[in-house]
Amino acid sequence: MFKKIAAVFLSVMLFAAGAGVLTSYNVNAASSMRIIVNGQELQTVGASAYTHGPDAMLPLRETVEALKYKVTFTGATGTFLLERFQESIQFRLSGQELVLNGKNKVPYTGGFELKQKRAYAPLSFFAAIGLVTSYQSATGQIEVYSPEVMSGAVSGLLAAGNYQALRERYFARETESLSLPVLQQSWAGIDLPAGSYLGVKSTESTQRDGATTIVSVLSFTKTEAVLTLELDTSGKITKLTLLPVQAVEAAANPVQS
Repeated sequence: MFKKIAAVFLSVMLFAAGAGVLTSYNVNAASSMRIIVNGQELQTVGASAYTHGPDAMLPLRETVEALKYKVTFTGATGTFLLERFQESIQFRLSGQELVLNGKNKVPYTGGFELKQKRAYAPLSFFAAIGLVTSYQSATGQIEVYSPEVMSGAVSGLLAAGNYQALRERYFARETESLSLPVLQQSWAGIDLPAGSYLGVKSTESTQRDGATTIVSVLSFTKTEAVLTLELDTSGKITKLTLLPVQAVEAAANPVQS
């Protein structure tokens, strides 16, 4: 299980308000396979994504830099170090584990590859470090999201009342229980007594058996609420709950009679 906490600034809601509209980094197109990183289409020079067996391979440096990681490579040891906020990820291309935040060791046997002096990482690597991933082989589209950006996009669409776009874009098809009226009622039940929505305050994510749970604290003018997203192995939402902070705290600490 991998766990991380990331502070999220209100500016992430600028992305959420326009979720579903893709823009491109200022580089040239390289491949028919599309890489979407936090809602933006990543196009690279001479670093096409490709498939290797069931997994998709992504250019490592370009993808992690789009995720706002600082990348350091130590040639003497063949070690990569990724740093972002208070988070660090260390690994060797030929290694069998990832070292998270300098102490937590996570087994990882996915195969990295070197092509023309450029490192490529399988999509499973990005899932292993706590990111939300999906790959649609029919369309050749690869998606990688930070949990905090995913949470910001979902809550932004809820706040804007774009329930149809939210369901079509982020929900697994079989989640019939997450109908549009249910989504609307869930948000209204929080939004009306809590006041105006301000943004995501913090995000925590956990992974187990390929599934991801994202828990975020949302700020309103009068109070706070907890948004919980459960995602399947393809990165699609299977369950969404929205509760006042007080209700979550009460459930976690029941009164002993």
